[in-house]
Amino acid sequence: MKLSIIILNYNVKYFLDACIQSVQKAIVNYDAEIIVADNASTDGSKKYFEGKHTNVKFLWFDKNDGFAKGNNLAVKQAKGDYLLILNPDTLVSENIFDELFNFIKDKKNFGIIGGKMIDGTGNFLPESKRGIPSPIVAFSKLTKLYRLLNFKPFNNYYHQSLKANESGKAPILTGAFMFIKKSVYDAVGGFDERYFMFGEDIDLSYTILKSGRNNYYLPSAKIIHFKGESTQKDEKYIKRFVDTTFQFQQKHFRTFLPQKFLMQFFFKIWMKIRVKKAENNLINTSNYTIYFVGTETNFIQIKECISSVTLLDSFDKIPSMSILIFDTTTYSFATIIATMESLKNQDIHFRFYFPKSNIMIGSDTKDNLGKSTVC
Repeated sequence: MKLSIIILNYNVKYFLDACIQSVQKAIVNYDAEIIVADNASTDGSKKYFEGKHTNVKFLWFDKNDGFAKGNNLAVKQAKGDYLLILNPDTLVSENIFDELFNFIKDKKNFGIIGGKMIDGTGNFLPESKRGIPSPIVAFSKLTKLYRLLNFKPFNNYYHQSLKANESGKAPILTGAFMFIKKSVYDAVGGFDERYFMFGEDIDLSYTILKSGRNNYYLPSAKIIHFKGESTQKDEKYIKRFVDTTFQFQQKHFRTFLPQKFLMQFFFKIWMKIRVKKAENNLINTSNYTIYFVGTETNFIQIKECISSVTLLDSFDKIPSMSILIFDTTTYSFATIIATMESLKNQDIHFRFYFPKSNIMIGSDTKDNLGKSTVC
């Protein structure tokens, strides 16, 4: 088998359903399998997927042992020569594997390939490519010092030497989207299971670099990533994020204990500001005009859920203060992503309708949890 797609789920059943449907479109011409591992979700995921996606292998774990272990257990079941580690709150473009396999043809010693991620508003996510978080880089990131000292090494957390649409070597890639040979994954031992959540993707990227391989960022491999769907930004989140950051520092660099407390102090302040800002930026879309672009059959179906929706036959001239619902069976995800990028920052919000499951998902800001609806 050529390819195994590994998706680790935790309490995001509707986003996972949508993700699976996008992946199924992308693997039509490939000898591939989809493996979903569930970290003891409590949202009824297991019952929801009974009888659905019968060609997907589901692994239902009894407890949540973290991102690293969950993925490692799933990879042990994988039969593909290549792996794609993928978050459940993502949608991939149909040509993504064509782009990836074409790119690696002349890359004899590659480690991980990462793609271009945009959020639910169509904006580029800078964590698609990252630099090595040395102590000074990590400290600058967590304390936001890089905003004052916008030069190397302080501002290199997001690997500034590569532009968003420029392919090339990128030291650190995100666990939301990692394309890698299974033999390479196995050779370095997969994700370090001492990380529960956060940091394991940085550690794997850096471990692969130290093994003599190169990691790459490929912007033509595009995905939508609805950030943070299974993560609450609370005190536990702050502690875990700082702990894993410091854990990486201890493993690979020289560190001193006060550094950890300083990072936690500043990061806690910044997170409170960010959460407050997100709460203040909640968008009231009750007065927005809702448009649906797709088939009349699917329009009739969604109109039963949203009576005020209007059918359009194209994406041209969408006015501001609008909600645009994409019919995902009519339009490719590649087309949808291109449309989102062209309409971003125009007070247009996006939703994604999946007629097969009669669900709709979307996200209005990168800092707030997304929306999912059963119509």
